[in-house]
Amino acid sequence: MNDIIELIKQKYGDLCQLCPPLDEEKYPLAEKMLPAVLFEALKISDGVLELMSHPNVDDGKPFPIGFIIDSFEGICANSRELSELCGVEGLAFAGNGAGGYYVIDPDGKIYLYECVGEEGEFYAENIREYILK
Repeated sequence: MNDIIELIKQKYGDLCQLCPPLDEEKYPLAEKMLPAVLFEALKISDGVLELMSHPNVDDGKPFPIGFIIDSFEGICANSRELSELCGVEGLAFAGNGAGGYYVIDPDGKIYLYECVGEEGEFYAENIREYILK
């Protein structure tokens, strides 16, 4: 199993859900676009959902509230949108649940972009640190 997927499972326990693996036809493009650590994680689970449970919703069964790591398609779409709207270079690989994006810059550091037009705020040195926060 992939280190990043294992780390997510350790941190979130039953409150995360793996998605089906990335379609092998998308491997060449994904491998070019993504850092190796993210590409390897998506090969196992093309996106990882965060779950939440509430006694008054769906009989208390966990339900998805967002992505810990977006799908490859989501990363492509969100990165393109962030680039077009804000001129941000990098990969928008996850949202913060409030309209912001976590972005991996070309150096591998992660920034949180909360609003269109604002500078990103440093968040983590790498994906591993992002997950552990």
